[in-house]
Amino acid sequence: MLATERGQIMLAEAWAFYDESIKLLKQGDLRNAAGKAWEASERAANALIVERTGREPQNHRDTSVEIACLGEESGELSDFRSRFAGQLQDLYGDCYIDNHCDPEDYHEEMIRNTDSYIRDAERLADGSA
Repeated sequence: MLATERGQIMLAEAWAFYDESIKLLKQGDLRNAAGKAWEASERAANALIVERTGREPQNHRDTSVEIACLGEESGELSDFRSRFAGQLQDLYGDCYIDNHCDPEDYHEEMIRNTDSYIRDAERLADGSA
């Protein structure tokens, strides 16, 4: 359980976006499923940032900067930073924004694996890593 109410709300929002991404994926809407999975990823990253720093990012750039800074603290946070960059590039940039979702199997797997990304954000938010 996250320590702050804001972090808890953001994490709940991340799960809601993830659920929506899976629903869209089942409907065959890969592009919008990628967009929702990205929103889930960013919201989970923001929950982690709020919990670890007390600051709430206001945009993608803020989130990227804060995650980069946190990535300097430990190997696990560095791995999370790399995964964030992958989610941003592959789900948001390539598939959602540019509508280049090939290979489809790869993007579908990324969308489905967003649940583990959210769980890792929650686990790392407690400051133990």
